[in-house]
Amino acid sequence: MKQLFQSKITKRYVLINFVVIFSSLALIYFLTINVLNDSVHSEIEYRSKISAKTYSTKVSHLFEKMINDIRIISKFVLSDTNGDTSLYVDEMQHVVSNNPLYLFIDVIDESNNSINTISNVKKSHYRELDKILDRIEWSQTFYITNLLMLEDGRKTVGIGYPILDENGEYRGAVLAYVNLHILSDFLAEGKIGSEGANVLIDRNGTIIAHSEEKYIGTSLKNHPVGESLSKYKSGVWEGKMFGNFLLASYRPITLGGLGLIICESVEEAMEPSRQVQSLQFKGFLFVLIFSYFIALIGSYKVINPITQLTNQVKEYAKGKRDNFELLRTGDELENLTLTMASMARELRDKEKYLFTILESIPYGIITTDKEGKVVMFNQGAEKLSGYTKEEVIGKPFVDIPFRKQEEEILFSKTLKEGREINDQETYIYDKLGNKLDVQISSAFFKGEDQNKTGYLFIVRDVSDIKKMEEYLKQNEKLASLGQLTAGIAHEIKNPLNIIQAAAEAIQLDTNDAAYVKDMTDDILDTTERLNQLLSEFLKLSKGDSNGDSEIVDIVEVLEELLALLNNRFSELNVSIEKTFAVEEAFVVASRAKLAQVFLNIILNSLQAMEEGGTLTVQVIDEDAKWLINIKDTGAGIPEPEIKWIFNPFYTTKKEGTGLGLSIAYEITTQMGGEIQAFSDQNGTLMSIQLPKTEERGDSE
Repeated sequence: MKQLFQSKITKRYVLINFVVIFSSLALIYFLTINVLNDSVHSEIEYRSKISAKTYSTKVSHLFEKMINDIRIISKFVLSDTNGDTSLYVDEMQHVVSNNPLYLFIDVIDESNNSINTISNVKKSHYRELDKILDRIEWSQTFYITNLLMLEDGRKTVGIGYPILDENGEYRGAVLAYVNLHILSDFLAEGKIGSEGANVLIDRNGTIIAHSEEKYIGTSLKNHPVGESLSKYKSGVWEGKMFGNFLLASYRPITLGGLGLIICESVEEAMEPSRQVQSLQFKGFLFVLIFSYFIALIGSYKVINPITQLTNQVKEYAKGKRDNFELLRTGDELENLTLTMASMARELRDKEKYLFTILESIPYGIITTDKEGKVVMFNQGAEKLSGYTKEEVIGKPFVDIPFRKQEEEILFSKTLKEGREINDQETYIYDKLGNKLDVQISSAFFKGEDQNKTGYLFIVRDVSDIKKMEEYLKQNEKLASLGQLTAGIAHEIKNPLNIIQAAAEAIQLDTNDAAYVKDMTDDILDTTERLNQLLSEFLKLSKGDSNGDSEIVDIVEVLEELLALLNNRFSELNVSIEKTFAVEEAFVVASRAKLAQVFLNIILNSLQAMEEGGTLTVQVIDEDAKWLINIKDTGAGIPEPEIKWIFNPFYTTKKEGTGLGLSIAYEITTQMGGEIQAFSDQNGTLMSIQLPKTEERGDSE
């Protein structure tokens, strides 16, 4: 039973059952709660609206009663023609004494002077009095003010009514001031719950009455409820107000532009539904726990065979078994056991097959885990490096001393930078310290989540290939010089004929000193021509394999090269067009290597013009670079092939190594320049850019 509880399958099975039951019960619970809450909430809103409507009517009646009182008082004041004020003063005292909402009543004449106030209340003045009286005078009807602050600090609201004579002329006004404390007490009597609040605001959104008097004078102008009331809208709002989360029903009062707000605490209002929610929650927990134990007990017979099969798989993965015992369950689990036993046999066969393939590959195949520790090291890797599997497997790859310093190891770009390598040439040291030229490729092993789980390295020994490449490059250079030699053979033959003829003439006639001198001068001039020709040839062919850099004149090298190939041009019926924008163009380069670049390109152009044509050679001054253009009028290079012409061993000719343009590209790049090819049916243009130097070479 303990093993059953520790099984992941058991936990998953029980968890699924638990989630299904929990989800179903939770859905029922929350649907019930939501329906209940919505129902209660609707009732709260309805009750709040009814309260707002009821209290708005009551407040309107209160203010209408006060307006009617001061209207009667205004009639008494107007009927007093003998200066006897006792009638309306008695009426004022009667009104105030019978209605606690009055703070005091004041009678104002047409000059805005107070002529009488109820005797038992201290008179008070305020800044807005003149504005209020002006409003009453021109409107000639009652007016309810916004919140007022009297000079003695009391807060009130004024209700004014004009005193008009029989001709309708303004003779003053009666002002009644509301006792806001009494009005707040009146509103507090009808508040809902201990945290509820009944509020009355004026036209400016300022609270003039509140069941909690500390809020009198505060503003709701920018509050959503205040904004709605300012637009004479009614409705229900729910949110934070007066320090509590309240549901507020608001309603404008047309009389005086006032607004009434009935607030009720949502928490208190929802209290009746909480007992139902609590009972439902307890039932929910009971059913959930009961279902969990039923699922746990019921899963035993299903999970136990799966657990046995899982243990067999773990043992197989650890190499403790190589087959699977049959589970006699008589259902799909028994079939699964048979299938897994068959799969185990197939996996063993495939593993042996792949191992044989990897061991047979002549290249070094090395794999690591995601931490860079060596997992596989095939025979090719052993033969290449001199290390055995036992020496490297399980160790960090960077600890194998393929290089003298770790940061020089090309493999680290894959392990540390996560960058794949594709046939990149480098070198390594084997176990005995021998340096080997190798070509390296790398790739990632990725899991189903596309995260890297390991690395693959393929190491190929290219030492023999590198030697062969150097040999072919040297042959290409010798072939180019051979073509130069053939080109100058005719130039050497003619001077030799002249020397031979002059020497024979001297032998026939040695008595004429002048004649002998002329023949001798011809021999010396011709010899000088030969020396000059051979000197130019040696300049182009001299130099070691590395080519020492010096300051070289591009124009001079081109002139010498074209002169040496002059006979070759004549044989192929090729005309030369030279356009040199400058007389001298200096660069820092190896003279022999620079000549090799131009020679390889020109020879390629000549091979493209076997039927004759025009070879155009240009030297153009471009800011910090020299642009050398060599263009032929041959058949051109097909567009799909032009991108490959600088690759080693790539050629479209029946004969040749395919290294000529590759060597030219390599030399140009080493000199910090660029070489590009452009071709169409009218010929091919090879464009070379080389950085300038302002210095001049030593004159020869």
